[in-house]
Amino acid sequence: MKINMMKLETEDKIISEFLQSIGSWSDYVVITGGYALFIYKLYLADKKLENPPIGTRDIDSLISRKIHEISKKSIAKHLLDAGFVLFFKNRDIPAAQAYVKEIDGIEVEIEFLTDSSTRKDKDKNVVIAGVVAQPLSYLTLSLETFIKFQTYSGESGKVVSPGTWMFHKGLTFTKRKSLSKMHKDLYGIWYVSTQLGEFSEKAVEEYHRLTQQHSKWFTTLKNNLGHWVENASPSEWSQLETQDPSGNLKRLAFERILKKLTTPSIFSF
Repeated sequence: MKINMMKLETEDKIISEFLQSIGSWSDYVVITGGYALFIYKLYLADKKLENPPIGTRDIDSLISRKIHEISKKSIAKHLLDAGFVLFFKNRDIPAAQAYVKEIDGIEVEIEFLTDSSTRKDKDKNVVIAGVVAQPLSYLTLSLETFIKFQTYSGESGKVVSPGTWMFHKGLTFTKRKSLSKMHKDLYGIWYVSTQLGEFSEKAVEEYHRLTQQHSKWFTTLKNNLGHWVENASPSEWSQLETQDPSGNLKRLAFERILKKLTTPSIFSF
């Protein structure tokens, strides 16, 4: 299977335009979610590998609750000036937001997330640098563990590290409200841990370090993945396999990598 280079070029344009749009705030935003997989493939892994990730139209952007004012121009103002349109996603106070723009023929949606590590109002949306960020559990680690990258047009950004990405997905995929998003998370764990050559090997090493450092979280992660495997219907397995357009994702291969990820490493990192 040959890489769809036009598709990857489009993803590069999307990532580049987003980073350019938020200006100097790009130093304080960590990209996660499905677009992290594109960043790994485009800028950090072996370019010769021929299995690009499946598409996503949301750029999930992490920002810390405690962020210094680096500019009089907020992130929100940057995005609006760059042509993004603000939408409100619910009736919460403050309401969850999305910034939407068509880039290279694709409608892209930007959402902001933050950690829930606060004693009060852990689940309440919070305004940070002019944008509303939704708090999610276990995100503190993602804010602290990232990799810097540069797009082909020279825009600099940060992406959550791959081991942390997998660790977070293993902890949280059960909280997804739709089966399709749950399957995308499980596909992502498989993709990051197996489809990016040496980058995947290092990602698995990082992941195992995290399992040793956060043993209680690791227990939760093992239970989550084990419960899914034991209870998934044939239809759910089929839906998971079809996430991968290359056809490489099969039940046996998925169970094999999950066994590797849920068995404590014998190595000391």
